[in-house]
Amino acid sequence: MKILFVCTGNSCRSVMAQYLLNKMAADRSLSDWEALSSGIAAERYFGVPAEALKALGERGVQDVQHTPRLVTRELMRWADVVLGMAAVHIDVLHDQFSEHIPKTHLFLDYAGLGERDVDDPIGQSEKVYLRARDLIEAGLEGIVKRGAHAKP
Repeated sequence: MKILFVCTGNSCRSVMAQYLLNKMAADRSLSDWEALSSGIAAERYFGVPAEALKALGERGVQDVQHTPRLVTRELMRWADVVLGMAAVHIDVLHDQFSEHIPKTHLFLDYAGLGERDVDDPIGQSEKVYLRARDLIEAGLEGIVKRGAHAKP
């Protein structure tokens, strides 16, 4: 399953989801699972915050090499499932890529954790990043479980 995670700047939430899912897939021998990420307002010059890197590092994700990128039609086509981290992301994706509406979902809702956003931790304390990471991990567990039983 190819999953595209989308947030605003593609430096925090979607990056954590991408790297955590790819690690989960490797650890669990889910060889047909792959994750990428992008943002609706990504700027290449904006790096991944140290707090996000630390949150990933605590889960064994090291050497994160990531440059933020805008979501594109090519990325949308690549994905089996597109997961926006907040409702605003879904709105933008539906407006810009209406042909992909059937495979575009709100991350936590798709994961079975309710129709709510993963709040943006940018500029906040390390504690906020850790809470976001933990919520993303819970969502990823739900997605992996769902993927084991059904197609997108």
